[in-house]
Amino acid sequence: MPRSQWAQHADEGRRFGHMTTNISECINAIMKGSRNLPITALIKSSYFRLGELFARKGSEALAQLQVSAEFSQTLMKAIESNSKHVNTMNVYQFDRSRSNFTVEELTAVSGSRQQNYQVLLDEGKCDCGYFQALHISCRHVLAACSHARLDWKRFVHPVYRMESIFNVYRSEFRPIGHEDD
Repeated sequence: MPRSQWAQHADEGRRFGHMTTNISECINAIMKGSRNLPITALIKSSYFRLGELFARKGSEALAQLQVSAEFSQTLMKAIESNSKHVNTMNVYQFDRSRSNFTVEELTAVSGSRQQNYQVLLDEGKCDCGYFQALHISCRHVLAACSHARLDWKRFVHPVYRMESIFNVYRSEFRPIGHEDD
């Protein structure tokens, strides 16, 4: 196992690919430049930075909603990347309900050690672990969906829908008035 994945290997608490260390790094990036400030200045700086972030991200999400985008651009890029390998796989279906599959990779994919993957669509599981960790369709799920003529979109967690993303940034920060007001 690559060294960069050691910490994630046994971390059952991760959600959507994030671990506590990743989240703290994101917060540190936002707080960069705010070190050694008095507490009031630190809070004010945090408030303004988050206000700007929410305004920018909210505008981006609204623009995506206005062009009827169903999912985020990041998700669509990941799906596009994962679907490049679908035609190089054999898919074997193991039930009438079209939810249990074995997917065999015919060509080596970089970073992959295995050749056969069990995909359980109803349980949201694939042996590669990507499907469970990120809650989006990995290449094996996309191959299974293609084989069974199922829509891969129903296996993507609702958090990736543009409505959900917009709802995160729906709240607006109010400007801080003068202390005398």
